[in-house]
Amino acid sequence: MRGSVTQEEACGRLEMYLKERSDLGLVNLMWILVLEPQNPFAPEARQRPRAGFVLAVLILVSFLAWFAYFNLRPESEGSEEAPHATRNPGTP
Repeated sequence: MRGSVTQEEACGRLEMYLKERSDLGLVNLMWILVLEPQNPFAPEARQRPRAGFVLAVLILVSFLAWFAYFNLRPESEGSEEAPHATRNPGTP
């Protein structure tokens, strides 16, 4: 059995292992989710975005444009409604 390892040694070994494994990582996971798989017969060919990702982006952009149009546009001057006068039935 080998001796105990300090925390610094364990962190150093883990960092070395992760640097050697370039296929791991959050950025690579995002690219896998966004892009179609690479063609093994044409590795230099450009990868296209996935159709589901493009659809999700278009829906999100449409929603943000809709939200901005209806909530962030300035009020026009002639669109203010006159306040309704409420009258109690017993007052003249």
